[in-house]
Amino acid sequence: MRTAGISPTIIAETLGYASSAAAVKDITRAMQKAAKAEHLASEQLLQIEIDRLDRLMAAVWAKALQGDVKAVEQAERLIARRCSLLGLDLLNRNGSENGDVVSLLGSLFAQMQARHVPAGITVDVVDAIEAGEDGQ
Repeated sequence: MRTAGISPTIIAETLGYASSAAAVKDITRAMQKAAKAEHLASEQLLQIEIDRLDRLMAAVWAKALQGDVKAVEQAERLIARRCSLLGLDLLNRNGSENGDVVSLLGSLFAQMQARHVPAGITVDVVDAIEAGEDGQ
């Protein structure tokens, strides 16, 4: 109903909520649940696509290593597609210098952390180069 533009007050009256605030609370909770389910579904779909690419690569890999030009071209396309799906093709477009591996890895870590660390959990990252070998 809310997606259709119906106000929380009318939703509350229609569905028998005690107040529009109670309806808004349930609507918000339902939307958060739907967003989480959509995120999980997209992660599962990504894994399915990566698995498919793995199977396709296995089919052309031996021929590519033997120098079959068509197989090499197909392997390159599969690699490019994997990089695109995983965002690896964007690493050098984040403002870091091409040779700045530490910055690239740091950016990749930040992206992965944003994707996979649950909300409300903090992860402390220690810069091993600045902290020294003992981590202090």
